[in-house]
Amino acid sequence: MQAQQVIENPKKPLAKNPGRTLGLKEVLRITDKGDRYYFRGSPGGFSGEGIDSDGFLYIQNGKDQILKFTPAGEFLKNIIRGGQGPGEVSPYFTFLVGGRDVFIIDFGQNRIIRMTAGGELVHQWTVRQPYNDFLGILGDYLLFSRANYPPIEERKGKLTDIPHEILLVSKDGSEEKLVHTFSVLRFLAQNAAAFWAPFHAALSDDGRFLFVNHTAEYGISVLDLETGKIVRNFRRKYPRIKHYSDPREAQFFKKYNFERPYEADIAGLYVFSNRLWVKTSTADKERGTLFDVFNFDGTYLDAFVLKKNMTAVRNGRLMVWETDAEGYLSFVIYAVAE
Repeated sequence: MQAQQVIENPKKPLAKNPGRTLGLKEVLRITDKGDRYYFRGSPGGFSGEGIDSDGFLYIQNGKDQILKFTPAGEFLKNIIRGGQGPGEVSPYFTFLVGGRDVFIIDFGQNRIIRMTAGGELVHQWTVRQPYNDFLGILGDYLLFSRANYPPIEERKGKLTDIPHEILLVSKDGSEEKLVHTFSVLRFLAQNAAAFWAPFHAALSDDGRFLFVNHTAEYGISVLDLETGKIVRNFRRKYPRIKHYSDPREAQFFKKYNFERPYEADIAGLYVFSNRLWVKTSTADKERGTLFDVFNFDGTYLDAFVLKKNMTAVRNGRLMVWETDAEGYLSFVIYAVAE
């Protein structure tokens, strides 16, 4: 495939019935009810999930906890604790599971922690320059992104290109390799910043390709992690969604003479087997959010609507947070029924 190839897709996909509600089948549900009270705080913000090579489930929700469950959903233990000591975490962390190891990026203490599936500390190290996103685990390396912001005195109150590096880091932190750099627009003033373009990334199951959206417009780049080169870009004709500012945001825009007229077209990327799911900014309160489906060559195949609050796809299953009428949280795993 020739480098920098751009695939242009039409407004509608190839499928004959796009926009249908995706059929789901519940596989596992863990719910806060009665004497089973697991989750603390909102499922938004710092939350995560992982499945190890033996099928055990790990769930982060609220601070100071990564809860371990059996493949059948039986609670085993909290494998971490909060604090500043070896292996202890701040409230601001996220994690991924690789094999039988758990890797934590602790933003609050600027360090990486490697633990066994049982919660025993294997290794930790302090990061000299912070990472932003934990993107995957590739053999002997961890995959991160890092945004490089200019010094405060260079922030001129305008849209600024921020370099986002894709980095391979050895599991003991001794080696760091730059794979590629993407440019992401942010509004930066000396005492303020505002969102303009997102940075979304999803790793193929075989670890070869990283799918990246780094612009406010509908566009996806495919990074070959072996060569460090973009092998293709693809997009489709997409009707932009108007952005409505809340009063606080409107006040910010007025103060800094800045405006964001449209939502970012893409709100998330997910790999499902050999397909890329693109979460769009098109949403309906009753039906849910529109997802587009592409093959890895960049062809627009299908589209569906999903109302669930999906946070990840793991092993071909959808990880979802749900809240019932009484306010109880549930973590639910779904399979696609279609």
